[in-house]
Amino acid sequence: MFLRSRGWLWIATVFQALVQALHGQTAAPSLALAPSSSAMQPVSPREPDEWNLEPPTLEQQTPAPFEQEPGWSGGLANPGNNEFEVPPEELPVDPRSFGLKYSLGPIDIRPVMNFSATYSDNILESTTNRLTDLIYIIAPGLSLSAGDYMAKQYSFFSLQYIPTLNLYNHFSTLNSLDQHLRIDAQYGLERLKLSGYFGYDKAFGGNRDIGGLVNSEYYTMGLEAKYLLNEQISLEALGDQTFADYGSSGIGSREFVNHDYVNYQFTPKLTVSAGTAFGILQPYVGGTQTYEQGLFKVQFVSTAKLSFVGDAGFEFRQFPSGVGTRFTPVFTLSANYQLFPGTALTLSGSRNVTYSAAVTGSNYTATNVTAGITQHVIGKLSLGMSFGFENDSYFQVSGASPGALQRVDNYFALSPNLTYKWNDWASVSVSYLYRDNQSNAPARSFYNNQVSVQVHIGF
Repeated sequence: MFLRSRGWLWIATVFQALVQALHGQTAAPSLALAPSSSAMQPVSPREPDEWNLEPPTLEQQTPAPFEQEPGWSGGLANPGNNEFEVPPEELPVDPRSFGLKYSLGPIDIRPVMNFSATYSDNILESTTNRLTDLIYIIAPGLSLSAGDYMAKQYSFFSLQYIPTLNLYNHFSTLNSLDQHLRIDAQYGLERLKLSGYFGYDKAFGGNRDIGGLVNSEYYTMGLEAKYLLNEQISLEALGDQTFADYGSSGIGSREFVNHDYVNYQFTPKLTVSAGTAFGILQPYVGGTQTYEQGLFKVQFVSTAKLSFVGDAGFEFRQFPSGVGTRFTPVFTLSANYQLFPGTALTLSGSRNVTYSAAVTGSNYTATNVTAGITQHVIGKLSLGMSFGFENDSYFQVSGASPGALQRVDNYFALSPNLTYKWNDWASVSVSYLYRDNQSNAPARSFYNNQVSVQVHIGF
């Protein structure tokens, strides 16, 4: 009887072990105490959680700002057991791997080439003297970069230079060589981020304020400092300087503006800021202007659907010669929305005050908005459409001739395009552009049709 009972006990024990094995558990002695809840937790929060099979969220994969840039390992940190590793095709991709690139030590060299042929039925943007021509544009360029120049959260350096050759098929006297130079640098500490830039642009092209084709030169430079007080609050200060020159065609100027913000991060996706701006504008002909702005800014970034950055506020601008102070609402905005898979919407706009390079003693308020949609058609082919509108309202500030016209311009632009993208560094597109500027100054009105074919190679 004792042997029979002992046999049944042995069979029951084996059966219990098999059941536990089928459920992924190991058999424990029947007299052992059950482990406590604390024993089932990882030893350290830095160790992989063996009992949570959910992959880490995007916020957990993204490094915190202002930390030392991690080296790219090609995988997730602390992958844990091999059976739970992310498949290679699902690993996050280093954004620096995109584009046509050659590396020389820590420096990434990215060549670029843009070629386009454009037919225009009004190359001078003239009301009466409408000349047509075929314009060839060749723009070979190069960028030299090092560090975190893609995400721009850590230290980096970037230099970009693109000369642009404009060749007119019939009116060769209009041929020109434009220049574009941009240098950006940033140094990131644990809580402090310092950055600066310098830009030079030289171009021969249309200028709606002055009218016709104009030689323009711009020098821009700026510094920015951002300090992180804690995980939610940061302070930001920016200073920008611009020099503009139009030769004998218009009135040049220099302008300095300082922006200061207090930023509060409600969530990793939502940041709200309050700030002020102070600026000095000095036209080379006419008196100096000063202005102050109060601004409220919102930044919302959702990687899946929506990103939005916008600020709105007011400006008080003072003029020389006892003209007084002028109050103007101002704003800037930029938004992107993924409506459906393969369908993206964009929206941008601004309202600001600046001086007129064409009329001595005049300023104008420019209010503009641009909307666009891009639709994936099939394969690597996509269709796009953009529409833009700007209203320029001029007003006298000092030194203007008595009875001078209070000019108002309304500018429209419409452009559909078809783009075929071979890969992340090569594409070809065909586009049509219609522009129409309606002004109560008859000499500034014009309309223009353009058809272009463009090939882009590079980053």
